[in-house]
Amino acid sequence: MAIIFENPNSPQQPQKGVYGWYAQKGKETIPIYIGQAGYKDTCLPKGTLFRGVSELQRNTFSSNSPTYHILDTDFIVGTSIKYFEQVRGYNCIWRHISNDPSDERRIVSKEKPIIQNINADILHEFKEIESSTGRWKLTPVLVAEAEKKLFQLLGNLYNR
Repeated sequence: MAIIFENPNSPQQPQKGVYGWYAQKGKETIPIYIGQAGYKDTCLPKGTLFRGVSELQRNTFSSNSPTYHILDTDFIVGTSIKYFEQVRGYNCIWRHISNDPSDERRIVSKEKPIIQNINADILHEFKEIESSTGRWKLTPVLVAEAEKKLFQLLGNLYNR
């Protein structure tokens, strides 16, 4: 198993555009997630590679302070990568796909990533997972709980 970053400097980073995470084993490739970076101008540009690394590292656990009732995209995508790598034995690959962030929905429609709907949003069932405490406040116990619940959802989606 390995994490592979394909064409991370295409053409250079930070590069705005669209990127994707894929699980690959033999000839089978499963699109996991398609994202975009650079649609909005910021002081510190966050390119596609930055977003991919942030998701891989699961940098943000919950992003809706102060209620903390929704898991963050970084955690959901990173846990999905972890699932395919550790549970299913796939290699996961990140690819820079396009230099135009507005291509995201078109590419999602074409690729049909396993954890997104046609509007490029994370599937509702991933965002609405409830914690035993009612909040996804960062603790080792809640990280383990969230990971277990996401693994179960991914197993259900993958086995359809």
